[in-house]
Amino acid sequence: MKKHRDGLFRIGEVTKILGVTRKALLVYEDMGLLTPAVKDEESGFRYYSADNMTQISSIRGLQTLGLSLKEVSEYYSNARNMDLHLQRLLELRGTLDNNIQMLQVRSAKQGDLTIRRAFLPRQVCFCRQYLYGTVSEASDHLRDTYIAAARTGMMARSGKMFTMRMPQDSGVLEFKCCIPMHDSFDGPERMDFAATDALCIYYRGPYEGTGTAIRALEEYVQKHNFQVTGPFRSIYLEGPPNRGANSADYITQVAVPIASLP
Repeated sequence: MKKHRDGLFRIGEVTKILGVTRKALLVYEDMGLLTPAVKDEESGFRYYSADNMTQISSIRGLQTLGLSLKEVSEYYSNARNMDLHLQRLLELRGTLDNNIQMLQVRSAKQGDLTIRRAFLPRQVCFCRQYLYGTVSEASDHLRDTYIAAARTGMMARSGKMFTMRMPQDSGVLEFKCCIPMHDSFDGPERMDFAATDALCIYYRGPYEGTGTAIRALEEYVQKHNFQVTGPFRSIYLEGPPNRGANSADYITQVAVPIASLP
């Protein structure tokens, strides 16, 4: 891999160094995304500067995130629509976060209490609070809450339903069932949950065992002096109906909101 004598790179060198095809470079050029430092009109030879190389890497990075070349072009050239580009990148980050989460979910094994950092997105939820009884009763309450939320016609397709273990007052154990809703939902059961950092465990096993994960998180938080900012959540990722009666394969994200992680 030799540099051209004037400090520029030939197109063949660029393809080898950056792993990009010659065709892609020509497409970037045709779209106005890239201008070679030197272009010999007679021979068609192109030479690229270090700045060109950086630009190519930047374009490929945005493509990797999921932007089309048209969107990449608008990202660079249309400052007036920067809010739209920012929203698009935030959506892509959300997709990436979800994919990472699902990989972590799939890797969860029975008995694995590995504590992970997590981010809980902002949500509007339909919530009802109940006295805690048996796991079977809790499941019934969650189902009833889901049915009531669905009948409003405002239930969101994204997001996962969850329950929260509420602080104990007078020795009474209560929990809250929360179903994700559209932002425009304004019924009396509406609760807004701000985006927050969290610590979590992806617990694989029957719901009766999630207390083990909660206790492990409690001990970790106390040991490392984290500031808890909300009740523990049990977020239901995989269970009935897709796992049927095979409760050993249910996966619950047990999470605790905390102050910003360093």
